[in-house]
Amino acid sequence: MSSHHIVKENQEPALIVASSNALDSEHLGQLLEWSPTILTNDYAIDFLFAEGIKVDIVFTHQETTYAQEQIKQFSIKGDFITETLDYLIAHNYKAVNVICDTLHPVFYRFAASLNIVVFAAGKRMVFVQHNYEKWKVKGDRIYVDETQLKSVVGLRKVADNVFEVEQDGFFYLGFNSDNFVAVGERL
Repeated sequence: MSSHHIVKENQEPALIVASSNALDSEHLGQLLEWSPTILTNDYAIDFLFAEGIKVDIVFTHQETTYAQEQIKQFSIKGDFITETLDYLIAHNYKAVNVICDTLHPVFYRFAASLNIVVFAAGKRMVFVQHNYEKWKVKGDRIYVDETQLKSVVGLRKVADNVFEVEQDGFFYLGFNSDNFVAVGERL
């Protein structure tokens, strides 16, 4: 049996790099394993080049010639995150990993069109509707806006919007609306 996999265009999550210091090299390496389409901006491109990472698309304030060939460039007319998410939807991507400094409110708006996973502030955040269930180890921390919660099983509150897994196994969150809710865990 062959170990080769056929990967269709846009099948793997794209990777938006909006920050050069929001993720350590080990986690970044894991995101790069399947050679995602990499989108970045003027601020993070030099970091990616220094790490030897091939960039596919740069959203920029001014057109530049890069040493790396075959980089598509798009002028930024508004917000970088919004424009990259619009681009991915227009090009039929279904999922994206985003490395950034903060959780942007715009992610909630795009969550219905893209499966978005955000890496920011030492956390991995997913956007879910209705409910969320996951297996975790006792003591792991879960971050969620508690005003969105209807029910909680397997977690105990330790601070505002911070919960701890009570024992090894599944925890469950039920939400009180149809809105998308960000659920986070420490990296």
